[in-house]
Amino acid sequence: MKGLVTVLLALALIVSATMAGVYVHSRRQLSGLAGRPAYASPEEGMRAMVAQHYTGLRRMEIVHAGHEPCFLDNLLFVEARVWADGRADALAVGEEGDNPGWFFLRGERGWVWVREDALPWLVALGQWLFGGS
Repeated sequence: MKGLVTVLLALALIVSATMAGVYVHSRRQLSGLAGRPAYASPEEGMRAMVAQHYTGLRRMEIVHAGHEPCFLDNLLFVEARVWADGRADALAVGEEGDNPGWFFLRGERGWVWVREDALPWLVALGQWLFGGS
């Protein structure tokens, strides 16, 4: 019986620490998103990001816009095919085009771009669990 209580307490501690980590990370990231531009749709956001990151834009097609992961409807990953003279970071764009993809999170102001290294799915999960924009 004592072993079961110890296991349950350890499990409760692990779950609590995990939830606290998700809460803190998502709050920090959400507060950082407040100053970023918001877009009416993730596709509009993708067009704006492409305009910022490419020079001599000739053509752009959105090839995918979907929920990532599927149960978080407040997070979309948008992928495009871009044909341009170059990228803003001075890298070349090949004849087949470039294939950028960005995450967009829905908030009160609209859809906001979230850096991939900010763990967008974790931010969206925190937003979904604890609310906030």
